[in-house]
Amino acid sequence: MLELANRVATRAERIDRAVSSMHARFARTLPGGEVQEAGNAIWVMSATPSPFANGVIRYDARNFHGPASERELDNCLAVLSTYDVPWRFRAWTHLGADALVPRLTSRGMIQGRTDHAMWMDLPGAVPADASQPANTSFDGIDVQPATDPSEYRAWTKIFTRASDISSQHAQLDEQVVAMPQWLSLVARANRRLVGCLTLAFEEDLAVVHNVGVLPSARRLGVGRRLLLAAHEEAAARGMRACVVLATPEGSGVCARLGHHAVTSVTYLMPPSVRADRSTA
Repeated sequence: MLELANRVATRAERIDRAVSSMHARFARTLPGGEVQEAGNAIWVMSATPSPFANGVIRYDARNFHGPASERELDNCLAVLSTYDVPWRFRAWTHLGADALVPRLTSRGMIQGRTDHAMWMDLPGAVPADASQPANTSFDGIDVQPATDPSEYRAWTKIFTRASDISSQHAQLDEQVVAMPQWLSLVARANRRLVGCLTLAFEEDLAVVHNVGVLPSARRLGVGRRLLLAAHEEAAARGMRACVVLATPEGSGVCARLGHHAVTSVTYLMPPSVRADRSTA
């Protein structure tokens, strides 16, 4: 049992490190983007008006106690409040979210949803031509990589509509798709755009994020087909595992396809910022 617990803890650490690296890499491409590590906090900020691009990406509160810890948290929040852009705070369960979340809400922050970080080991065999992404089509749902500007725009159109994100963030979302270290997939049903997904590759982990399915296409298996295609693409690149930051609604699909939760992340927003429903 101890060995299993240690393995789960290690996987939880690997997931949050991979996700933090993913966000930091993206932040550095944005206007005014910067990454800071101070004490127990790692945070990213930029000049963009989108909260999912800014904020605390990792805060280790496992040894949070006493006035010194309270002052460090207050200092972190004070620095972030000087930026004239929306931001949010990510509290990871394995990093002491049970101690951190109550302290943040007592300071006026608004608790949002909690996503489950779910892990699945991938087969070790790698296809001979791993450089060529495979196109996946079955059950009338066609999944293909976004590889040119028209496909980037298609991905952005789906994601903004599926996630109910303001059109003012469309240019930023399109920049997400074009990241060279990432692979974005677009799903069509009967030639109609219905879903999207992005894969980030961090060392030997493939991180699934930015999953979106149009409301009219939900419960048709689009999310499942996208995730299966993500598994195939990740395995083709020799990734050891595929991890998903799954929303409460999407965790069931991930579990049925072999993922299991190893940690979770709760999002908190300053009271002046509307809770953002994006998954980035």
